Amino acid sequence: MNAKKLLALFLSAMLCLSALPLSAASAADPAWEKLRMEIETYNYIIGANDIGPGYHFTDADPVLEAADRILAWGSNMVKFTAGSNPGRVFEVLGGRDFDYVFVWFRSGAPFLDGYSDEEAQADYDAFYALTARLLRTYNGTGKTFYLGHWEGDWYYLDGYDTGKQKVDDVATEGMIAWINTRQRAVDDAKRDVPHADVDVWNYLEVNRPTDAMNKGYDRVVNRVLPYTNVDYVSYSAYDSKGGSTRAIKKVIDYIYENLPEKSGVPQPRVFVGEIAEPASSYDYNDLRHCEGNLRLMVKYLSCDVRFCLYWEMYCNGTTDDGRSKGFWLVDSDGNETLLYKKLQRVFSDGREYVERFAERNGRVPTEREYRAFLLSHPAFAAARVGVFFEDLVYPFKQLVKKLGDLFQTA
Repeated sequence: MNAKKLLALFLSAMLCLSALPLSAASAADPAWEKLRMEIETYNYIIGANDIGPGYHFTDADPVLEAADRILAWGSNMVKFTAGSNPGRVFEVLGGRDFDYVFVWFRSGAPFLDGYSDEEAQADYDAFYALTARLLRTYNGTGKTFYLGHWEGDWYYLDGYDTGKQKVDDVATEGMIAWINTRQRAVDDAKRDVPHADVDVWNYLEVNRPTDAMNKGYDRVVNRVLPYTNVDYVSYSAYDSKGGSTRAIKKVIDYIYENLPEKSGVPQPRVFVGEIAEPASSYDYNDLRHCEGNLRLMVKYLSCDVRFCLYWEMYCNGTTDDGRSKGFWLVDSDGNETLLYKKLQRVFSDGREYVERFAERNGRVPTEREYRAFLLSHPAFAAARVGVFFEDLVYPFKQLVKKLGDLFQTA
């Protein structure tokens, strides 16, 4: 019997014994069924990426192996790339009970020299077909799918040129059309295909919003996002990770300021698509790596974000000398890191919190209520103290940096 079936039996027994309004409800009662589904498919906010694993320990496909490790870790969400192959989505999900599925699909930059009608039709047809197939295949399961792409600013800038201030209108208008075509296909399929207790959303990913916010440069957040009808925004957050909590909140708020309103999309509509500090930044010290990443998570979890996805289960990159960079939860020798173990405990305690909350209140916690639980969890206690002191000295560090820049230019 799997964990979800055990959970359902446990909750059924607890609700029958409780004094909740649902206590007298049978398993066939719609109110009970809705609550049970919400508990089983709850958003635990923290997850991990499974993209291009640089190592593996079995004969299985590395992505599938890493997906199994994510489930064993305790997370109910996974993020991977399907390229242009929709079948890859169903291959990764085969027999794996993820509730939140993030997919890079047809991720690329066909728009830099203009976005032709033929390119738009191909994207529309592919997104419509995949969305329709997901809705039919997983109807009634409670699963939620997020279809998106890799870091949009690296496509938009064409060459990773962070000093580039202006982007031509052809690329800008092309990217707007690219995003809106993908979005229209998802919306149309959801309109046309009957479905219940399953959803598919489209997202755009930004990764250099600080360039736009602080310098006024052309970036996806200010030149593309405001002219889209996109459901969600993913933030690959490396450009702000050295900031204070207040500075990071300013970036998240800036993304929201540029995100057009859209009815019918559950809030919050911004999430952290990837963030991490590699073990190589801590000389591969497991304790320091754990503490540093927990501090990082505290800062982003303090913002109004829907998910926070760690990069990643198995590291996908190497240093100049060929050693793994250490973007990992399971290291290249197969060891579960301290960060893996701490977050595994968070998942376990989080499930217990959600169950008890539902027993008391007849509903599941909101994302904001669950983020408050996460920030109060013992695993994050020391991290919050560390963040307090980091935030305290941050203005002075910024002042020293500015003075240093002034002396260099004098």
